[in-house]
Amino acid sequence: MSCTVKIPDIKITGEKTALENQVMGEYAKIKEDAWMIASERGSGDIKITADRKDVVEAVRDREFFKDDINELKIKGFIGENQKGLVEVVDKDGLEESDKIFRENAYTVIEKENKARSLIMQRIIETDAKFNSAPDEVYESFFNMNITESPDKTFYRNKKGEWDRK
Repeated sequence: MSCTVKIPDIKITGEKTALENQVMGEYAKIKEDAWMIASERGSGDIKITADRKDVVEAVRDREFFKDDINELKIKGFIGENQKGLVEVVDKDGLEESDKIFRENAYTVIEKENKARSLIMQRIIETDAKFNSAPDEVYESFFNMNITESPDKTFYRNKKGEWDRK
């Protein structure tokens, strides 16, 4: 008789990954707040501060524009940059598109980036450890957005060049 023992995969989590996990945890809390407020609207009055309201609206905007953003990514017009924002990859192609499509695309890109910036800024402001490491917050959002992006979509690599997922 013989038996085979498979050694489990061991992953060592570095400080950076732990910080990324904290950033993603903060983002998850903000998303949860957005959904709780949305579900409570019909049943009662919820009082939230203006700064929280802006962040909640930003999360809802991101959800609203998700399909449009993915369509623009799949068509190769936009990609993820290292600052956690979307950026135009194929400006010529987008400019040659139908006028209504093009105008809508630029509006969606602007609103998506505004929402992302607001969320990231809120995370940076709410915790002192993020105040001293804002680039970690941007990188965490970059990694999260890449993970959520459809296959074969563009992103800027560490050298600043466009690459495909």
